[in-house]
Amino acid sequence: MPWRRFRKKVERSIDVSKSIEESLEDAANGEEQEDLTELAELDAANITEAATGEPDDDRAPSELGTRLRDALETEEQHGGLPSERPPARRTSRSHEGPSEGDPRAATAARYPEFGVDLNVQAARGLRLKNPVMTASGTFGQGVEYAELIDVSRLGAIVNKGTTPNPRPGNPQYRIAETPSGILNSIGLENPGAVEVARRYGKAWAELGVPVIVNVAGYSVEDYVYVVHEMTGTPGVVAYELNVSCPNVKGGMLFGCDPDLAADVTRAVKAETDLPVIVKLTPNAPDVVAVARACEEAGADGLTAINTVLGMRIDTKRRRPMLGTGSGGLSGPAIRPIAVHITYQIAQAVSIPVIGAGGVTSAQDALEFLMAGASSVQVGTATFADPLAPLKLAERQGRVHLRRDGERPSANRMKGSDHLALDLPGIGERTGQAVARGVDETLHMTERLRSGRSLRWSSFAGQ
Repeated sequence: MPWRRFRKKVERSIDVSKSIEESLEDAANGEEQEDLTELAELDAANITEAATGEPDDDRAPSELGTRLRDALETEEQHGGLPSERPPARRTSRSHEGPSEGDPRAATAARYPEFGVDLNVQAARGLRLKNPVMTASGTFGQGVEYAELIDVSRLGAIVNKGTTPNPRPGNPQYRIAETPSGILNSIGLENPGAVEVARRYGKAWAELGVPVIVNVAGYSVEDYVYVVHEMTGTPGVVAYELNVSCPNVKGGMLFGCDPDLAADVTRAVKAETDLPVIVKLTPNAPDVVAVARACEEAGADGLTAINTVLGMRIDTKRRRPMLGTGSGGLSGPAIRPIAVHITYQIAQAVSIPVIGAGGVTSAQDALEFLMAGASSVQVGTATFADPLAPLKLAERQGRVHLRRDGERPSANRMKGSDHLALDLPGIGERTGQAVARGVDETLHMTERLRSGRSLRWSSFAGQ
């Protein structure tokens, strides 16, 4: 494509992004307040159905609907949502905001707290204050980012995959860029369970955000060992089992065989009283069968999905771009797959499902919620913008209910009233441009705006 035409295409994409942001800002300035008041009084059961994917049954009005209504009544009485008034003084250290001079203060001021309580049940026995958490392997151990941003504003963080023994990781190169995503083959590099608990336990306790430990292994005993060694570690509230690892006894991925996945789940449940979440692989022949097997074995929740197996070949070098040949594809490219699998699983099980795969905006999160997820994880977007999870969780904190014109056709997308997170301002960074359909111009957009190049390969080995 000639340079001039390409440049015009990029500029039009930027204009569209700005137009969307302006529309969101108009909505946040109160133009939809009347509609919001009306919707807050709708049947709250349907709202909860859309947000959690729980089965339709007799229940009391949802807490979410009640809280929204209370927030609106407060606004009428005091002239503004709670987020617009000075916050009440808090005495709990874990919930205090960053002090003056703290580098996190800038992000705290830019992304104020919600005026409405958005707590969700991410798994049985695990309730989070909002539905946004980080995905394993994209946010380090959490403490690294805590030096720059206030991670306590997230629903939870999921640490980097933890194995029984230290692992050096796979040979270079470990990351390769693809259209609208990345391929990775990190190889579960980590210092081992004992060292993870020793190094990060104290820091996790001071983050003010729940920590979910991602567990990986090559035998059932490996998973049990990691959980045993992590028992009692401060800040840890649950375990997420990465069953995308091959079983050394047979070579098949635990997550590809319902019986193997159930064996791991059952063994870990016998070792801990904390909630156990199983992170499913989309590469399974029948992922729904695996999900059901995990539920029957005692899983408290499911994460859908892990990366999709893929490969890129360097045609000049005539060899794969990754040191191991193939790797896991993540990013917006897999979002339709992730949403579809989330939808399938939500219909098949009664435990909460966490949606993951290409979440870069509130609209992406809404897709997962409507498909039956109770919460979402933000992963690859963090590489392009470390603030991506925080933006999604709290950008100007406006939450409202939106009524769709038609009732969705599928049973699990119950009712015509869905929880929508309207977060004005999302779209400033390249990760959001990807979500708006201009993913092919991601790097050129970044260059036009800032004069620098953003290359995924620069993250290789980290």
